[in-house]
Amino acid sequence: MQGEANHNCAIAAVYIKENGDSYNRALFYLYKLLLNQQNRGQLSAGVTTFNPSRMQILDTYKDLGPVNEVFKTSDRQQSLELFKRYSGNKGIGHVRYATSGSEERSLAQPFERHHGRKWKWFSFCWNGNLANYQELKQHLMEKADYHIIYNTDTEILMHYISRELRGSKKPNLVKVFTRLAQKIDGCFNIAFINAFGEMIILRDPYGFRPIVYGWKDDMFLAASESNALINCGVTEYKHLPPGHLIYVKNGHVEVRKYAESPRKAHCMFEWVYFANVSSVLDNQSVYITRTNLGKELARQETEKMDSEHVVVPVPDTAKAAGDAMAYELKVPSAEGLIRNRFVGRTFIEGSSRDDRVQNKYTALKEILHNKKVILVDDSIVRGSTTKQLIRYIKSVGGAKEVHVRVSCPPIRGPCFYGIDMSTVGELLVPRYEKEPRKGEVSKEVVNKIAKDLGADSVKYQTIQGLVKSIGMPAKDLCMACLTGEYPTPGGKKLYMKAWENFRKGIKDRTYAC
Repeated sequence: MQGEANHNCAIAAVYIKENGDSYNRALFYLYKLLLNQQNRGQLSAGVTTFNPSRMQILDTYKDLGPVNEVFKTSDRQQSLELFKRYSGNKGIGHVRYATSGSEERSLAQPFERHHGRKWKWFSFCWNGNLANYQELKQHLMEKADYHIIYNTDTEILMHYISRELRGSKKPNLVKVFTRLAQKIDGCFNIAFINAFGEMIILRDPYGFRPIVYGWKDDMFLAASESNALINCGVTEYKHLPPGHLIYVKNGHVEVRKYAESPRKAHCMFEWVYFANVSSVLDNQSVYITRTNLGKELARQETEKMDSEHVVVPVPDTAKAAGDAMAYELKVPSAEGLIRNRFVGRTFIEGSSRDDRVQNKYTALKEILHNKKVILVDDSIVRGSTTKQLIRYIKSVGGAKEVHVRVSCPPIRGPCFYGIDMSTVGELLVPRYEKEPRKGEVSKEVVNKIAKDLGADSVKYQTIQGLVKSIGMPAKDLCMACLTGEYPTPGGKKLYMKAWENFRKGIKDRTYAC
């Protein structure tokens, strides 16, 4: 994905029965689950563990950086001390990319709220965005006299959970989240734990983001993606249905329905880009989907292939699509771009986009020189990096031509459900179309995009091809950023506001958090 729309987040949860061999090793498995979901967020990582034998029954540890940096695995002694201090038999975990709010350590998750009453002492983390954030925030400030510290919907969600727990009697936790869901519009997968050791792992009623769960001996694990469970030894896993939650209490684990599901709205971007290629989401393989997308691109191809053509996937998320496309066209697929996997997060990456492209990729002249390159990417959001990448392939790689093929249809609208693209103005296609449109993007617009990017041609996946590749009915997918058809009332409202802001030249986030 060039331009780039950044990952959402991932959640994880672990419960180890007291007679299990790995009792008090919840943090070890949380660490493994988060490490295997690092693709979903590199800004921060954190955990909360439960241990009734310590004064701090719930204890939260979090910091900025990727998982291995946060857990200090390069220093054996420091790492062992962390794992000892935060030992327990239950816990939740989170990796974050900032889709709202700023990049501060205080905004890393989980968020822990202390209280003398154990059912009111809780910690939670989540994956998503609240489409009605402004209304929820306004209600707290004006009607309930709250002081809001952070400019993020995580704090708002924490306050609303706290309000559902108020009173002198311990409430039914399932009913707490049933009431909460009635107030929230948007995407929210939540992992929650209180000082009684009760846990809730829930998926929102639309099922925007995935949650999987399963058992390994006496250990229960849940995560955003199946590859994380598989790499912890859970080979038989299940997908949590939308509007359902997992309730861990008194040694029992049960799945309960907590909210009605108006419809399924699984985010198509999970298969196109976000999820690990080895994961299976709602019984649909990410790898198979991406190979199907490549086959669909091959079926649409009009460029006459000859010995000068070579397919070059943009690493790493477009590789499956690129290889499949090349196979169908009987054209070589080669790694003409090599991704530097050891760069990591850095502030010394150069001031220009050219510098950032060259830090991230190396163009292989031996592959690209005098070739007609079919450059396969998973999506184009803003287009700025794509332009520099094409220039780089031609100037440094010596390519004769660059034809861009995109496995995702054109992105025409913002996302209000957990992807960092909330304004119309930052998107490439609306700059050309100027107004909300439906149907396929015109050839005239695509040709203008190709010219401005410096590409010899550009072709996008069709919406029909996308739906066919995923293998789900269109009605079960959220494709709002492609079609303008948002599944929730809050999303529809924000879409209208986003276009209004675009026309007025306002560049702030649409949901202003």
